[in-house]
Amino acid sequence: MSADKDTLEVIARQIIPDTASLGHLGTGGFACTFKVEGDGQPYALKVIDPGLSEAARVERELDALRRVNHPGVVQFIDHGDHEHDGVTYKWIKMAFVQGHSLRQALGGGQVFDVMEALQLVRALVDAASAIWEQRTAHRDLSPGNILLQPNNVPVIVDLGLARHVDDETLTELPTPGTPGWMSPEQVKTSPTHGDWRSDQFVIGALGYLFLTNVQPFYAPNLMDRWVAPATRAHQPIRSVDNRIPQVAADVVERMLEKLPYKRYLRPQDLLADLDRAILALQNTEAPDSSPQRFFVNISQVKNFAENGYLSALRPAGVIVDSRATSRLEEFFTAAHEADANAILDPVTHFVQSPREARPAGFRRLPYGDAPVLTGFSDDDARTEWCQAVLDQSMEPRPDVVISPYFFAGEGSGSWVTETLACASKYEELMAARSEENRAEIWTGVAVHSSWLANQQYRNTLLNQLTGQPMKALYLLIATNQPPLGPLADVEVLAGLHELLTVFREAAVPVVVGKRASSGLLLLALGAQGWGSGVSGNLMNMTPPPEAVEPGGGSAIDRIYVPQLLNHITVPSYVLMRATEPELVELNTPYALQLFMSNPDLEELSTEDRILLNRHNIYAQQQQVSRLDALPTGQRIATLRDWISGASEAYRVLPPTRLPSEGPGFLASWTATLN
Repeated sequence: MSADKDTLEVIARQIIPDTASLGHLGTGGFACTFKVEGDGQPYALKVIDPGLSEAARVERELDALRRVNHPGVVQFIDHGDHEHDGVTYKWIKMAFVQGHSLRQALGGGQVFDVMEALQLVRALVDAASAIWEQRTAHRDLSPGNILLQPNNVPVIVDLGLARHVDDETLTELPTPGTPGWMSPEQVKTSPTHGDWRSDQFVIGALGYLFLTNVQPFYAPNLMDRWVAPATRAHQPIRSVDNRIPQVAADVVERMLEKLPYKRYLRPQDLLADLDRAILALQNTEAPDSSPQRFFVNISQVKNFAENGYLSALRPAGVIVDSRATSRLEEFFTAAHEADANAILDPVTHFVQSPREARPAGFRRLPYGDAPVLTGFSDDDARTEWCQAVLDQSMEPRPDVVISPYFFAGEGSGSWVTETLACASKYEELMAARSEENRAEIWTGVAVHSSWLANQQYRNTLLNQLTGQPMKALYLLIATNQPPLGPLADVEVLAGLHELLTVFREAAVPVVVGKRASSGLLLLALGAQGWGSGVSGNLMNMTPPPEAVEPGGGSAIDRIYVPQLLNHITVPSYVLMRATEPELVELNTPYALQLFMSNPDLEELSTEDRILLNRHNIYAQQQQVSRLDALPTGQRIATLRDWISGASEAYRVLPPTRLPSEGPGFLASWTATLN
């Protein structure tokens, strides 16, 4: 029968002198630890619950503590037994360590630069080596069992799982330990007790977390998290953040090898490699975190360039398309007043449509009323066409122009080839202009999602995209999902993840345009920018129309709910707010203004819709700002928290009306981040 904390505290008070004071430090899996003051130097007293612990386990901790003498391992003082109500309780006195647990530090948002990360790993390996020299392994070097002193020097505590390497006894899965912080051999189908190389693996996992701010083996389900080190592959460190030096990544990656024999086989070799990595970095400053840039696509919607909205939004750039014609200069002036880049999108994919199906504003452009484009007969024809597009694009003097792009449907690789040929031509034509009449060029690419979901297509796409230099990639993706629905196709997301990893390695920024709230996920995965539109057709890329669209019904108004990471129809939102208002709070000035004029959101006027759309964009921008304030890897951890919160909210809230409003995408996002 186990004892509760209060009982163990009573016993602790019976053990210490009457003149001493007692303070609770923490409760672990089988004991309570207290701080004792007034009995000489402060010390820690662990009272062990006999109902939850094995006598052999306690003896192992005592043996390990007696044998180890290292400032990085908690110092043993004394031990004994205490009788209480006919039950024998064992106790251990240890030196008191001033500080807090690594788990508390990480939970409180503490982050480490590359040098601090390597020095922490080095200190842990050095301390653990003192345990290993005694032919003992700790076997639970989780963040909760490491204390950080005020100077950030770590101390290993709780040797309760320490086991001599000659001890062949096992505990069936789930073995004692901390889910997500054990070695593969400790949690596989036929687990072994582990040895010093198991500790090395866990320190490597901690090093991965220190460097990237991402836990390498994560799963939302407890049992899945337990076996994750054996069943899941971690993302390569430099695919999470390619600014982490290779010399640092290499050491930690070797520590994380699944097979123990592939890890370091001698502690002195591991320490030597850590010393070499630290020496290589001593004269190198860690780079700043890469920015997460938010772009608003106002296309040709005039009211978004009025009344100071862009200044309040503070985007990195304002994307306007050529159909705005006479308003372009007005829009660009508004962008500059908001300290944002003015970016021009030529929307050239419409030239693949029959003339009668093209938007009226597009047909008024110099290249908008040409015959259906199926390609160019030769380079002269391509040059002439690209020159007309560039001349029109440069008239309002943008800061950035997106190169001509054509929509590549499923299997239509020729349009990717033509898109890249025009991007190369754009660079050539821009270089021929005078210096004061130039602009930065983003390579525009528009593809169907199959180009990312299908591995063969993806290989072809990545081979083509990386085959020529580009300053930035502006990527548009059309899917078969309902409009405004967040990306939920796991294969598409996996393809995007690979693309972002490749372009991070190539040091080419990727801006993903027209992706509704999916941009948050893509930013966490490594995109440097995300463009969100002010209307439905600007939030999701759509292929060029093949025929004149028949008149549809009235548009469905949607409202972005940050807690759900999704756009919800107004009727669904009204129902949610009536039942669980705290779960769908919209704390933006535009939402508050909307509710003041129309508290029930009934029969929205044009002015109401403007406020609603401004809220949608502003709420997403605020989330990007929060990501931008974090180191690269910690953005993944933060988005995981947001996804977990959204999942919980959806469980409580009433069902939504449309599939695209539901929580289905959250499982796909979770799988992509793991």
